[in-house]
Amino acid sequence: MEKLIVLLPDMFTFITNSILFRYNIVVLIVLLLLSKPLIAHSQATSIGKISDLQRFSAIDSLVQRNKLEEAEHVLTALVNKSKTTKEDWLLGKAYAGLGNIFLIKGKFDNALENYLLSLRYLENKGYPVDVAKIYANLATLYSKLKQFPIAEDYLLKALKQDLGENNKLKYLANLAGIYVERGKRAEALNTFKQAVLLAKSLKNKAVEAILYTNLSNYFIQEKQWDEAIVNAQKSVRLRTYLKQAPSVITLNNLGYALVQEGNYKEGVGYYERALQNANLAEKKQLYYNLYQAYKLLGNSQKTWNYIESYDRVKDSLSTLNYEQKVAELAATYQAAQKQRKIEQLAVENNLQRIQLKQQTYLMFAGIFILLLILGIGYLKWKHFKVEEKLEKSQLKYRFLLLQLNPHFIFNALQSVQHFIYQNDRQNSMEYLTSFSRLIRLVLENSEKDMISLDEEIEILDRYLHLQQLNRNPTFSYNIKVGKGINQGDVLVPTMLLQPLVENAVIHGIKERVDGKIELIFEGADHSLDIFIKDNGIGISPAKNANTLHKSMGMDILHKRIAELNGMGKYQINVEIGANTMDEEYAGTCIHLNIAS
Repeated sequence: MEKLIVLLPDMFTFITNSILFRYNIVVLIVLLLLSKPLIAHSQATSIGKISDLQRFSAIDSLVQRNKLEEAEHVLTALVNKSKTTKEDWLLGKAYAGLGNIFLIKGKFDNALENYLLSLRYLENKGYPVDVAKIYANLATLYSKLKQFPIAEDYLLKALKQDLGENNKLKYLANLAGIYVERGKRAEALNTFKQAVLLAKSLKNKAVEAILYTNLSNYFIQEKQWDEAIVNAQKSVRLRTYLKQAPSVITLNNLGYALVQEGNYKEGVGYYERALQNANLAEKKQLYYNLYQAYKLLGNSQKTWNYIESYDRVKDSLSTLNYEQKVAELAATYQAAQKQRKIEQLAVENNLQRIQLKQQTYLMFAGIFILLLILGIGYLKWKHFKVEEKLEKSQLKYRFLLLQLNPHFIFNALQSVQHFIYQNDRQNSMEYLTSFSRLIRLVLENSEKDMISLDEEIEILDRYLHLQQLNRNPTFSYNIKVGKGINQGDVLVPTMLLQPLVENAVIHGIKERVDGKIELIFEGADHSLDIFIKDNGIGISPAKNANTLHKSMGMDILHKRIAELNGMGKYQINVEIGANTMDEEYAGTCIHLNIAS
């Protein structure tokens, strides 16, 4: 008997620069690992297999209780036994079980090896359900490695097996998620609809409710707010019918879609309802959405309260992550200490055995040990020199970063002072609120070498907004991010772009009535292209095409790029020239390429 596992948990995350939910579907990591994958196959009818099947059930119980080491030990013994008895089905199931355990542990190479061994004994031998599960688990493995094309192929192979309607429902739901990750919008929507129809025919309302939530995510990304609202409401009604606790993700999706349609008060109501059951990470998202909603409603007090709540939760999450890392390092250190003691005892035992041998062998052993020590000493000396050079480079890089942050804050403070003198109290208060948030972001990231792209974009967005409010005549700006870029995963050097953006504002569109600035982020594998365009005065032909207006920020920028390139982790190239190909931004175009 196989226990049903819901394959598509509700997912929820946000993009900080636009405060939009994006559809970040995650194919279920557990998949069939907790769904009793080792239970008896329908064709295993012989009396001789009964005890082994009972053993599989016991192994599954160990996995359920997270006793992975015990389960691995039993499965390894079963593999050895099955090799002797030459029972293909039993051996294939045991290898599949080991693959599941290694997948849970995150040992993907070992998991892949065991899954492929399992297919050797089960594929094309009359075990379609078992083979389909292995294909689905391989899809999970490659999804965790973000190799979605391979994951898609394995799920399609699983769906071709004679696997039963319940398994088909799970695999269709996962396939829809992979289509979303690959940007196959039409295929994703069609597969979601197939899964919904199948869930209805099976009267599986629990899975149907989750599919409606994921459909609402899909339509939010497509900015089809009416469809997003309809699907989220269907999910809420089904959960109410099933007497389940309300889904934080569903309520949040419903609130977000309503806010986007201008129904702020009702949307805020769903946000606040979702807070009642939200965990810490979900509260961070909800507080930020509430802050945006109340800002649109013009409620300054609520806006300030929720941005403060957001900052507190963000700090708490940072503390938890730090404590978790400390615990992991402590565990790793203890394991290394034990391993070192074992290795030391082994060396001592070997030396004792060597001492019992003839003098000739002792002489050769002594020479070998001496050479080994000299070799290790030489390698350690070279390693020390490399680390010393790297440390010097990193210290110099941090020094340059510390130079940049005061320069940036000084310019911003001048803007604050000018704006307060020139504008009324209400706008001054709004400006100070935005400025305080910007300063917090700068200070939070000043000690970091690298930050995520979404954090860098938020800093630039707030900086440009402040400059826009302060300038007379004002200017417009636009920030575009390519669809293929996962802003939370892409890392960029902290404050790398700010001097270039500042140069475009202060020098590029200086005194222009219709000043325009555009930032474009495009990405490919291990490469990020950034374009900073303006419609300003451009670059004089008499000047070098790779120079900008002289400023302290630009000097530091060039030094930082040289240091980063010297460290070897990234290769950054900068090209600056006249933007003659774009009539709307026919000024200066700066192109940065960051390759890792």
